[in-house]
Parts: sequence; structure tokens; C-alpha cells
Amino acid sequence: MPSIKSIIDHSAVTLLNQLIENDGLRHAALRYAEKAAYDNCMEDAYPVAVKEAEFIAKRNLIYSINKALDKGIIAPQVRKRLLQNLVGRVMLPDSDAKQNFITRYGVHPPGFLTISPAATCNLKCTGCYANSSSSEQARLDYPTFTRIIAEKERLWGSYFSVISGGEPLLWRDGNKTILDVFAHFKHEYFMMYTNGTLIDREMAGKLAALGNVTPAISVEGFEEDTDARRGKGTFRKILQAFENLREAGIPFGVSLTATRRNAEALLEDKFIDFCFSEQGAIYGWFFHYMPIGRAYTMDLVVTPEQRLAMYERQKVLMRDKKLFFLDFWNGGPISHGCLAGGRRGGYFYVNWNGDVTPCVFFPYSTANIKKTYEDGGDLNTLLFSEFFTDIREWQTDYGFAQDYKAVKPEIGNWLHPCPMRDHHRKAQELINKHGAKPVDLPAADAMGDSKYHEMLAAYGDKIGELTEPIWKKDYLGKKAN
Repeated sequence: MPSIKSIIDHSAVTLLNQLIENDGLRHAALRYAEKAAYDNCMEDAYPVAVKEAEFIAKRNLIYSINKALDKGIIAPQVRKRLLQNLVGRVMLPDSDAKQNFITRYGVHPPGFLTISPAATCNLKCTGCYANSSSSEQARLDYPTFTRIIAEKERLWGSYFSVISGGEPLLWRDGNKTILDVFAHFKHEYFMMYTNGTLIDREMAGKLAALGNVTPAISVEGFEEDTDARRGKGTFRKILQAFENLREAGIPFGVSLTATRRNAEALLEDKFIDFCFSEQGAIYGWFFHYMPIGRAYTMDLVVTPEQRLAMYERQKVLMRDKKLFFLDFWNGGPISHGCLAGGRRGGYFYVNWNGDVTPCVFFPYSTANIKKTYEDGGDLNTLLFSEFFTDIREWQTDYGFAQDYKAVKPEIGNWLHPCPMRDHHRKAQELINKHGAKPVDLPAADAMGDSKYHEMLAAYGDKIGELTEPIWKKDYLGKKAN
């Protein structure tokens, strides 16, 4: 028998769906949702400028979805599943499983997991963090893959999963494909990072029929920059994928990797308008090239000065163009810092071999999920490992993810949030303390590369030097009106 809460939540989603179908009511609801988002953010005890940044991000998501509805590029059945899963299960009040976790452990569970089920990829991109290619055949088996997702729901009340790779659309286990996983978890909402080259009209139609997955397509800029990193002809295949997704009514986003070569071009009006206005992307994720994976090099890393310029430009775009995107390094104030290690609202990462790491860009592990299952453990065994616990303790000491209504901690610089890039000495300390092992050969090479460690440590020092005055003045120094 359904609980009273599930009935109420279902009624709220049904009402919201009816509102959306009526343009006039939807626009009235949009204004109400914007005010509610503002009031919700301002209730928190975080610094004022942090709350304002968080509100702008929430407002922009509301406007981005509304713009897509106005354009008619979200199919009715896709919209219904999005509301049921993303709104009804991910965004509405906490589930019983989540409340049970909080009661038992005294902390909040992670918000999601990122899983890369296959190392196989049909491209061989320069500097791939996963070192993927067509020759890499490692994969998670279907029973392990589905157990992870089912356990995440049961233990944490989490109904959002991020799927990465390799190329997820190439994952196979016997006769099972990634579409079978999406179909098995109809009540889950998935975001799938993909190169987009395999999303033909048939695949777009299958994704639309499922309705519970949004593709985030990797693009490096216009044709010259994208093909330079991903291979000749890739950009044209991505354009076709965008068209196929629009025609099928599937909301999609873009995944943009900034390097020293393209950091400025990615944020020019011409390219931003191309992605979000012309092509219809609803959201965007800005990644900074991390010197891990295939042929890792500091030569592609955005300079500290470029990173600061990106931060300033991103603030303007979010404020003025009302675009929803997040930069996982410059957006520390919005995410309340580093999301790694299974912190409150954050995640940890499972790769195709079952290796479990703090995040996608922290390629060192103390545990394997297959071995954990063989030994009778579960996701909580991994979550409360000494390695992850120490990472979360560092995050807490730095002021990330805290209950600001209960305590007033010293707040570190949230424009300087990443342990691997911005606090590399701390990452090395934790890796050495817990004997974390590299998950691939490039990570093993990096572990023994003293020059690499010196350069990353110096990079973090420079980022701190550039952003500390901004953090203190614009965030900690700003008072409520």
C-alpha cells in the first residue's frame, strides 16, 4: 500500500504536469518557482554571496527547462518521466530510506553515484581521463551494475545516477545493453555522459521511449577544436545527435572540457549561443582538463589566470543570460565545495573494473566493489572506509557541506575546492596514508613523477593566491541588505 507521502508527492507531480501543459499557468508558476527558490536559498545560514550564487543556479535551471518547453523540444512522455523521477523522487522531500540513513548514522548520505560500466570507446581523444579506446574491453557485469543502483536506492534513498565511460552506449554484458539498465530502473533518473556519435534517430527514439535519461554530450568548441581532440568528423556527428535528440523530444546538455587552448573560446557569446540557443542544450557542465589518464600533461591545463578569467566570465553569463551550467572548480560556492568521497549531496565513483575512487578525477583506490560484495559488504562498507572518511573529515575542516545552522566553522576558500588539483599535497598525504593504489597505468606513472607533483602543488598555490582575495571580499565580506 502506498504511503501518505508517496500519494502527496504523486499528486504534486500530477498537478505540476497539468500546469506545464498550459502556457499561461506555466509562466505564472515560473514566477512563483523563482520566488520560492530565492526564499529557500536565503533561509540557509551560508554566507550571503554563496546563497545568491546558489539561487542564480536554481533560477537558471527553472528558466532553461521553461525555455525548452516553450520551444516544444521536450516530448510529453519524456516530460512526464522527468517530473515523476527527477522532481518527484530526486527533488521533492526526503525519502524514508534517506531519513533512516540519517537516523542511523547521524549524517546525510551521498546524493548519487557516478558509474563507468565500460572502458570501451569508439573514439581515442587526446588526454582522455579514462584512457578509453576500442581496444579496452573491461566492463562491469550486469548483476553487479544493477546491484549497485538498487542498493543505492535502498540504502540512501538516491534515485539519480550518472553514467560515464568509456562510451556508455557501447556497454554490453551478454545480451544486455545500457538501455536494459535504464529500463530496469524506470523510477531512476540517469544522466549519461556520451560522445554523441552513436545517437542516431533509432537510438534517440529508444531513449525517448524510456524517458528517464538525459545525454550530456562532450564537445570542445566548434568543429576545429572538437575534431582536433576527438577525431576528424566528430563535430558533424555531434550536430546530427543534437538534431536527433531535439526531434525525439529528449532534454540534453553539453559537457565542455576547457584546456589551455580553448578556455576563452568556450565562453565566447558565439559558442554559448550556439549550444544553448541554436542547438537547444538545457544545461552544461564545464570541466577543466585534469592531468590524469592518457598521456597526462600539464601543458593542457588551463593556467591560473585563465581559470580566474573563466570564473569572471561564467558569473556574467549565469547572471545575464540565465543559463544553467556548473563549473566543478570555479563553481565551488554553488556546490558548497568538493563533492568527492561520498559527502552529503556528493558522490563517489565506480569504474569498469569495480575500482572505487573518491571522484572521477582522483584515480586512486583502496577498495573494489566486486571484492566488497564477495566479502559480504555493501555500498555503506565503501562509504565508511577509512580513506573516504578521512576525505570527508578534510572537507568538514575546510568548511564544506556543513550544517551552518548548527555550527559556524572556519570557512576555507570555496573557489579553491579540489583536493587533486588545488590541494595536491593533501591528496598525496591521503593516498600515502591509506595506501591507495592507482587504477590504471597513467595513474601509476603519475604517482612516481616528482615533477608532476611539484607542478600541481605550485598550481594550487597560485590558484589560492589569485582567488583568496575574491573569496574574502566578495563572499565572506558581503553582508545581507
